Amino acid sequence: MTIEILFGETANLFGDMQNMEYLKKTLPDAAFVETALPDKPYFVDNTPDMLYMGAMTEHTQRRVIEALAPYRERLASLIDGGTLMLFTGNAGETLFRHISYVTEKIETDGLDLVPLTAKTDLFDRYNGKALGHLPGAAEAQAVGPVTGFRSQFSRWYGENADNAFLRMDRGMGLNEDSTLEGWRDRNLICTAVIGPILPLNPKLTEYLCSLMGVCVPAAFRDAAIRAWEQRVIEMEDPETRF
Repeated sequence: MTIEILFGETANLFGDMQNMEYLKKTLPDAAFVETALPDKPYFVDNTPDMLYMGAMTEHTQRRVIEALAPYRERLASLIDGGTLMLFTGNAGETLFRHISYVTEKIETDGLDLVPLTAKTDLFDRYNGKALGHLPGAAEAQAVGPVTGFRSQFSRWYGENADNAFLRMDRGMGLNEDSTLEGWRDRNLICTAVIGPILPLNPKLTEYLCSLMGVCVPAAFRDAAIRAWEQRVIEMEDPETRF
């Protein structure tokens, strides 16, 4: 099993590289390939079991789009083939149709693999908690509530009613007017939820491993489940501010 981490030396904000550290503990026999920016990605000539990219600065976003543009069709093929991809924070925006950087007065086309757009305003940061569930009944029951946090300058726009990653119970969806968070197309997942999301949600980690054909317990499962259960109680409390 091979998992490729894209541009981890720069796409690493909010501690989200701990998603991969947790996955390394969960899948100790897997090979983790770390691709630096702007090196040729492993996925170009190979088919990894998973691609991961974390949050980054707005400047890095534009560099990533430029670096991945020559491989757009390969990425599309991997999405069509069901390769698991997890892009957290603002990483998924690189796949969007368009990004508008309001503060910098820059307009940038993304890779146009996800039919959403993003608007980024460096004077309008959103910070909040996130509590949601996977849309499918069976998946929601297996994974349980998904918890995390949000810290972002961007808002996402477009129609994701049939492609939401999470239905939010509390917290923002694509933007303040939405309760549907992120984007999922087959096994491509773009989510603005950080935390990092995998160690905060061990059942979600197990679910993602199952999408790769592996049935394993999440690392430190008993302790992780206890912490997750306590976090859910706190976030479901009406007195908890979001």
